[in-house]
Amino acid sequence: MQPISAPKRSVLRRPADARTIVCLLLLVLAASEFVVRGPARAIRTGDSFNDFLSPYIQAKALVHRLDPYSPEVLLRLWPAEAAHFSFLPREVANGTLVANRGFPTAYPITALVLLAPFTVLPWNIASWLWFAANLLLYAIMVRAVLELAGFSYLKPSGILLIAATLALAPFHTGLAAGNPTVIAVELSVIGLWQAQLENDTIAAILFAISAGLKPQIGLIFLFYYLLRKRRRLIVTAAVLLGFMGAVGLLWLQSNHVPWFENYARDNRILFETGKLGNFTAINPIRFGLINLQVALYPLINNMEWTNDIARTAGAILLIGWQVGFVLAREHADCELLELGALSVSSLLPIYHRFYDASLLILPLCWAFVSLRKTGGRMRKVAAAALLLMTPFLIPGGTILETLQGNGRFPVSLTNRAWWQAFVMAHQVWALLLLSLLLLSEMFAQRRVLRLPIEN
Repeated sequence: MQPISAPKRSVLRRPADARTIVCLLLLVLAASEFVVRGPARAIRTGDSFNDFLSPYIQAKALVHRLDPYSPEVLLRLWPAEAAHFSFLPREVANGTLVANRGFPTAYPITALVLLAPFTVLPWNIASWLWFAANLLLYAIMVRAVLELAGFSYLKPSGILLIAATLALAPFHTGLAAGNPTVIAVELSVIGLWQAQLENDTIAAILFAISAGLKPQIGLIFLFYYLLRKRRRLIVTAAVLLGFMGAVGLLWLQSNHVPWFENYARDNRILFETGKLGNFTAINPIRFGLINLQVALYPLINNMEWTNDIARTAGAILLIGWQVGFVLAREHADCELLELGALSVSSLLPIYHRFYDASLLILPLCWAFVSLRKTGGRMRKVAAAALLLMTPFLIPGGTILETLQGNGRFPVSLTNRAWWQAFVMAHQVWALLLLSLLLLSEMFAQRRVLRLPIEN
C-alpha cells in the first residue's frame, strides 16, 4: 500500500503570503513615486539651483570673512556653475532680494559652521555631495523607523511601514529641493532611535547637528528629552551647539565682520514683510505653507488678529501637550506618541513650509505600531490618524494652487473665503485635527494599560 503523499500547498494559500504580496506591490508603487518625485526631480534640476545654494554661498562667505547675510556678498560669491538669474543684480541694487526671494536665508550661524566643510568643494560637486548625504541619511532613517516600531522588513507590517514612509510627499519635495529641513528630520529620527538604545552621546550629536541646521526641528527633540531628564544627552547636545555657535561668532568677531544687522533684517523681513513667509495674497505660493495662519486669514482678513489667534492656539496646544505628558509619563512606550503630538503641534503657530511636514514620520510610525494592538479603541484612533495624514501623500495645496493659477477653477469660486480657507488650506486643518487627536490619545494613556502585541 503506497503512502498517501501530502498535497502540495499553494504559495498563496496562506493569508499571510497574500498580504505580503499586496504589501510588496504597494512598496513598489511607493518606491516608484518616491524616485520620480524626489531623486529624479533633484537630478533633473542638477546643480543649477536649489534650496542648498543660498546657505552654501553664505557658508562660503563665513569662511572668507565676509557678511553671510549681505545680498551684495551673496551676488559676489554666486557660483559660475549655478543658474544666473536676471533679477539678482536688479533686486540686490534696489534692496528687494530678501523680501522677494528669501535669500540670503536667515539660517543661524551654527548652520553655516556645519556647512562650511562643503565650501572647500566647487558648487557643482558640493551640491551632488549634499544630495548623496541626504539619500544616505534617508535610508538610515527608514531603518530607524523600523527599529522604533519593532517591525521586521521581511514581514507585511514592516513592508507596509516602509511603503508609507516612502509615500510621504514632504520628503519628496524636500529631497527634490535639497532643503536642509529634510536632513534635520532624518538626523532627528535617527537620533530618537539611538536615544531609545541609550546611546546618548550619538543621539546628542545627531540632535545637535539637527538643531544647528534647523532649530525649529532639532530643538523639539532636545526640549522633549529635557523634560525626560536625560541629562547626559542634553548636556552633550548643549555643549556641541554652544561650540558651533562660539566658533562662528568668534570667527566673525575676530575678523570684524558686521553681520548682525543684516541677520536681524533678514529675519524681520521673513516673518513680517517678505513674500515667501506671507500668508496673504501677496505670496503667490502661500498654500505651500502649512501653518495655521494660511487657513485662518481668509476667514479673519486681518494679519494681526490672524497671527494672535494662531499663536494663542499654538500656546494652548503646547500647554495641553505638557499636561498630557505629565499624565502619561509613567508609560515607557509613549515616546512616539508624545514626540508625534509635539512635532505636529509645533508646525501650526509659526512659519512652516510643506517639506517641514516630514515630521509626520513620527505619528505615522506610532499609528502603525498602534494598529497591531489588540484594543479596538486604539486601532480606531490609529486609523483616524492615518486618515488625517493621507492629504500629505501628495502636495495638495501646491497642486490646487497650480490648477488655480492655470485658470482651471472659476474666479467666482476661488475668490470665496471658504474655498481659500478650507479647500486650498485643507492640509492645515488636517494637521490641526491630527494634533488634537494625538493630544487626546496622550490623555487616554493615563487610563489605558499597556496592551499585548499580536503575533
